[in-house]
Amino acid sequence: MAIPGSAGKRPVAAQIIKRMMVDMRIAVVGAGVIGLATTAALLERGADVACFERLVPMGERSAGESRIFRLAHRDAELVDLAARARHLFTGWEGQANEELIDQVGTVVSGEGAHLWSAAMSAAGAVHLDVGPGSELLRLPTRQSPAESVIDPEGGVIRVDRVRAFLVSCCKPVIRIEQVEALDVTADGVIVRTSSSQDRFDAVVLCAGAGTAALAAQAGFHPPSALAHHARFTYRVRPQRQARMQCWLTTSDDGFGTYQHASAPGQWSVGAHLDPAEVAWEVGAEQAMRTSQEATTAYVRSTLDAVAPEVIDRLYCTVNPGLGDGVQFLRNGPVLAAFGENLFKLSPLIGLRLAEAAMDDSLPAPMGQPH
Repeated sequence: MAIPGSAGKRPVAAQIIKRMMVDMRIAVVGAGVIGLATTAALLERGADVACFERLVPMGERSAGESRIFRLAHRDAELVDLAARARHLFTGWEGQANEELIDQVGTVVSGEGAHLWSAAMSAAGAVHLDVGPGSELLRLPTRQSPAESVIDPEGGVIRVDRVRAFLVSCCKPVIRIEQVEALDVTADGVIVRTSSSQDRFDAVVLCAGAGTAALAAQAGFHPPSALAHHARFTYRVRPQRQARMQCWLTTSDDGFGTYQHASAPGQWSVGAHLDPAEVAWEVGAEQAMRTSQEATTAYVRSTLDAVAPEVIDRLYCTVNPGLGDGVQFLRNGPVLAAFGENLFKLSPLIGLRLAEAAMDDSLPAPMGQPH
């Protein structure tokens, strides 16, 4: 609807919003995939942003060369959110001029697979329910699962390409400095590092294991418990080099894994162990040893397409018990997101954090933890 006397002029409200966007100073703490996605979204919206990282971008929880993308979830809302994230990944691909997701498909099998199928049906997502021996399954084992759900939109996120794209977008505003303290004041937040201190209008915490301590300085408390996690990479036997699907499965004895081709001829497997075996007090070395023994024993007994010798391993810390789903917390000008398995939703999480940082809001939870 035209506003009388406004021809050739921007509406006053739009001018104010534009000015606020340009003038607003926002700090993003952490340059993992969520921090970089948030920074990129803020830059697109004209914010004056600085992204603080203590080591190297995407060097800790976002490290490695690959992750699994999937629409498949046990929560219909998360299925829908993953579809939105896939659309945003496609936008990134257009800007990067290369594919960021190798769409080989993702398979969910084992006890409870029907729950994933039901959630995908409720969300209107394309999927296939298949039984044992289906020719549609391309998995590293001849021990065909009793029930499986194929998510044809799933695949392998090429992390190195995502990293290169996001760093290229955000490089001018990335500051390699460790944030040591946040001082919330009447007119913003003072971000203190070992070498500087700057005032910002808002802060977004995406600092992985360091988020809880910084959030506590701002008066709120995201989950702080930590545990150890590792995934291990093996070689695919030469005669089994076909393009296999990503795979989330639980064996008959309750041993849960996620698996995918991390590089040509390589197969990565992460296992979900008894929490007591990977608890923080166990120590990283012992937890890694236990994880490697259990995962390799599974590979040896079940994956006939994979040679059971570890050629690489990837370690990270996790917040135990969160699973899928993203939660947000805010106190005043400081905002944080937390959850696990966030990489596949990273473009959407970054967008929501950017919008919330700029309009001083709190995003709604994205699904429920499982």
